[in-house]
Amino acid sequence: MKHAIGLLVLTVVLAAGLQAQTLNGRFVTSAYGWERQLKSGESTSHMRAYENIQLNLGTSDISFHTYMQGSTDLGDEYAGDPHFRLFNAYLRVKNLADVVDLKIGRQPLFAGVSYGTIDGASVKARPSDGVEVMAYAGGLTRPSQDIEYYFLDHVENNWQIGGQVQLYLIEDTKIGLSYMNRHRESTPFYVMQPDAQMGPVQTLIDYGSRANQYGSINVAHSSGKMWLYGRFDYDFNFERTSRAEVAASYQLLHNLGLSLNLAHREPVIAYNSYFALLEAEANQEAILGVNYAVHPRLSIIGQFSTVMYDDESAYRVSLGAANKYASIMYTKDVSYDGDLDGFNLHFTYPLLEGMLVPHVGAVYSTYALAKNLDDATNWDERASTWVGIVGTTFRPVKTVSLDIQGQYMTNRIYQSDMRAFARINYWFSNPFGLGQ
Repeated sequence: MKHAIGLLVLTVVLAAGLQAQTLNGRFVTSAYGWERQLKSGESTSHMRAYENIQLNLGTSDISFHTYMQGSTDLGDEYAGDPHFRLFNAYLRVKNLADVVDLKIGRQPLFAGVSYGTIDGASVKARPSDGVEVMAYAGGLTRPSQDIEYYFLDHVENNWQIGGQVQLYLIEDTKIGLSYMNRHRESTPFYVMQPDAQMGPVQTLIDYGSRANQYGSINVAHSSGKMWLYGRFDYDFNFERTSRAEVAASYQLLHNLGLSLNLAHREPVIAYNSYFALLEAEANQEAILGVNYAVHPRLSIIGQFSTVMYDDESAYRVSLGAANKYASIMYTKDVSYDGDLDGFNLHFTYPLLEGMLVPHVGAVYSTYALAKNLDDATNWDERASTWVGIVGTTFRPVKTVSLDIQGQYMTNRIYQSDMRAFARINYWFSNPFGLGQ
């Protein structure tokens, strides 16, 4: 893998020739600390550090892109630390014959029903105005996204192919068609099972590769005061509708907007997996939202949503107000397994011409769980939780920012839970090359 990355970088440099090249990217150094309470009543402190690096080298037509992360715990030792993740490392060639874009290497996928990361290739073509076609194929990376080319030895059970067609042939309308076929090997395991004489015998259980195969069509239209969206996903392996969704928003008045979302969702379960043996049911969700601008600087937000199962249902009501610097929200959740009342307050205000942006927040909730799921009126004793958040963002120059945030939480399980997060971002862009 290391040799492959070096070869791709060399290809970029040679192919760019005498053109002016650019090296740009971002370094993100962060640390996350928390205090954990043990059953004995004692507490332990942890501090985990991360370094994220994003580098792009090349020209507008040919370039090499990487994104990686290293992490380790600065306190206790954990197996696998320090841990390195390679999220992407690919060569991109654009505008071949003014029609085709090509990517080769480790790359993330966001194309309709396609998702995940592959070690492979993708091709995007624009055969005519208003038509864009993309196809890809490759081996799946490990879930831990290690640097090794995992698929070289396991490609027969760890691969993904798919594609997407996007049409812009109707004014203000986008139509998308997509397909994905993914296989990931499962880990065999041994269990004790009875033999013909009802004696226990160790048996190897191997479900083979877990498979997901979907097709999708989605349509989006936006014109004037209206926005419409529809999506339909089909699961070819289970031969059923996986997802059906309709959404709309409309600006009824200059200060009054309405939104609606209706969705049907089946559980996302891989074929040949253990979870496919369990009974699971679909759910339907409906969301109605209202946004009313009382003043150019103050809006009232309201939302009602419900989730319906075969025999149960749940609903949520939210009401709040927000402006440029502050927001306050009340939420009421009621379902077959409990109910919750929550309050959320957030305030931020830029200082020093935006160089310093402090923020504070508070969350308070009371809740009760159902003692018996068959009787949703039989509630447990109510409990409460509150969270306090304080932090700031400091940006002395455009290319550097510092974020610091602290959080304190208390509830009936944790008498006190303290967490702290700090992050430094550095962006850069350096042009160089003989073509300058």
